[in-house]
Amino acid sequence: MKSTRFLLVAALCGVMLAGVIGLTGCSGGDAAAKVNGQVITTTELNAQLDQLKKQYPQMFQGSDAEGRLLDFKERLLENLINQDLIAQAAKQKGITVSDDDVQKQIDQLKAGFKDEAQFEAALKSAGMTTDSLKSQIQNQLITQKLVESLSSSQTVTDAEIAAYYNANKAQFFQKPAKRAEHILFKPSDKATAEKVLKQIQGGADFGALARKYSIDTASASKGGDLGWPTSAYVPEFQAALDKLSKGQTSGLVQTPYGWHIIRVTDVRPGTQQSLAEVKSQIQQIIVQQRRSDAYQTFLNDLRKTAKIEILEADLKSSASKITGSTSTSSTATQ
Repeated sequence: MKSTRFLLVAALCGVMLAGVIGLTGCSGGDAAAKVNGQVITTTELNAQLDQLKKQYPQMFQGSDAEGRLLDFKERLLENLINQDLIAQAAKQKGITVSDDDVQKQIDQLKAGFKDEAQFEAALKSAGMTTDSLKSQIQNQLITQKLVESLSSSQTVTDAEIAAYYNANKAQFFQKPAKRAEHILFKPSDKATAEKVLKQIQGGADFGALARKYSIDTASASKGGDLGWPTSAYVPEFQAALDKLSKGQTSGLVQTPYGWHIIRVTDVRPGTQQSLAEVKSQIQQIIVQQRRSDAYQTFLNDLRKTAKIEILEADLKSSASKITGSTSTSSTATQ
């Protein structure tokens, strides 16, 4: 459903705000901060801020745009500080990833695009290069290894699983849903959409046509299958889907993404999943929570002993907020 550019941005730029850890150490530009003597440059900070502004310009519009810009700048610098702290810790632990591991992740990303040219175009529009993509992925993999090393215990007891299930039953209630497949055409390509719709109405294979015509490359490779929804689609798509029964095909449906042809392939009633059905899922949830807690504790401990200096002029007044007021060794250079 989402454009390939948005998918790439969400996968690569979105993780930056979510705190995916990277290895910094860029050179050039004035110093925005220092982490145990290692410089985070203003060039590096502004490059990330410019990338964010380019991808989500609506977030920096309106009467409070200036305040919002400063808020994001604070978050980005805090994230870069965390990156350096984790990078330094990973180096001390001897944690590395191979070029093959990085390439496998890139290959998985490329699989969501029609061809190499489309992938390169999306990369360019996201303000990234192949080298910066490799760096982002390498950083993410190193972080994953570090997190796993902090909480090596994978044992979760049946009692823990049952307790989690009983406390979170609503989490395992499956709402009524419809599984659909679709073919997406560009907003300017209604004529082709009408031609394909006539072929489908005449008995042509929906999946084959999706593979041939759909610009939603992620689902096109699966014959247009969107899987079971985890949230509502855009209103126009959802409204059309709600009117269809199993096996029915829509007419042309227009959304901000373009023109869709939608077919319902399965219908699922609302049901409460049993403990047995979700046991392995709960086990993974508990393991991930342990890792998340261990990582946050580890990062907090790193901050407490680190020497963090905020040098960016318009962020000095926010130094305690960025470095953490509990970081007794953190300082803001005035």
